[in-house]
Amino acid sequence: MFTNSNWKKQILVIIIFMNLFCFQLVGQETEVDNDHFYFVQIADTHIGKGTNLEITQALVKQINNLPMKLQFVIHTGDITQNGMSDTVSVFNAIDAMNKLEAPLFYIPGNHDIFQEHVEEEINIFQEYFGDLIFVKEFEEVSFIGLYSDPLAYSFSVENYDPFLELEKALKTTNGKPVIVFHHIPSVESFYNNTMHDGWENENRDRWEKTLNSYNVIAILAGHFHSDELHWIGEIPLYVSASVTNRFGRQPSFRIYEYKNGKLSYRTQYETK
Repeated sequence: MFTNSNWKKQILVIIIFMNLFCFQLVGQETEVDNDHFYFVQIADTHIGKGTNLEITQALVKQINNLPMKLQFVIHTGDITQNGMSDTVSVFNAIDAMNKLEAPLFYIPGNHDIFQEHVEEEINIFQEYFGDLIFVKEFEEVSFIGLYSDPLAYSFSVENYDPFLELEKALKTTNGKPVIVFHHIPSVESFYNNTMHDGWENENRDRWEKTLNSYNVIAILAGHFHSDELHWIGEIPLYVSASVTNRFGRQPSFRIYEYKNGKLSYRTQYETK
């Protein structure tokens, strides 16, 4: 027969055990939440040509209506069709993109900064859209955005060395998982039923070696206007399709999900 004292002791033990169990579950849930989030990539809006501004405005509304919380939206280049010198398109792009409710970051593409106007258009880009390279941290992941066109087309920009800037940025990540954004993929492109050369071998090899020397888990790019997956050494390269409907494409954007150290995505198309 149990005494009242024994019952009280048993109840106290049960309460302590349940509290410890609940505390452990809360800790586990917090750990999972810190390793699980979403962001969106858009690419190749080419505002300034055809109906691309209207398409961009429609997709911005779709992104704002997504049910998941977004850490940020990244535009991986070719914001405009005719370069930063086309100020009307620049301000139209800013007006359209600033309606996004999530934090927004940009990388310039070859249609934003033309080699014949490189200094002028870099200055305009930096004034209105941001730096040529940035490092951001969300939860446990570091994100690096890089203007890589000088590597893709083998030209130089005064006071800007992409490899030097990339190395400096990677060193600041201190071993964290890294996702790199840029515009022109380093691999060959395939269109009109023909394979076309990518970057020159020297730049491509150094790019692969540099990124594989750090904890880079993914590379995200645009430019090809098509959904593609490639490998840069041990790193997956995700190439996003375009917002513009050029070349008969269906306008789209991507929702990325980072969970338990892995990156997956869903392509979302324009809804009428």
